[in-house]
Amino acid sequence: MTTLTHNTRRVLYTADGRHSGCVCEDGILKRRASAQRHQLRYPPAWAFEENILREAERQGATLVQVVDTDTGQTYTASLSRFWTHGVRLDRGYGVQVALPLNQWHREDPAQGRLF
Repeated sequence: MTTLTHNTRRVLYTADGRHSGCVCEDGILKRRASAQRHQLRYPPAWAFEENILREAERQGATLVQVVDTDTGQTYTASLSRFWTHGVRLDRGYGVQVALPLNQWHREDPAQGRLF
């Protein structure tokens, strides 16, 4: 895993060099992703490599935020929720922790409300 610092954010990369998100100075691990391509179907969840979550935590992150580029919905969860409610799995992309969708706070900009 590689970490680069760009002004007020630290970019995190997976072991194979893929961008995995940014830890911003506000203490949030942020990622933009397409639900159609990147959201797990079973269980319905968003997942991060375990080492990315650990590195984000080491860098001071306390929240995780995923913006779905398909719908504009924003999913937010505490990092501690990953450790208490997350499911560890390995489907060929390294060990990941998947947090089921019912564990996230969702904000839909079209509706202007939280789910």
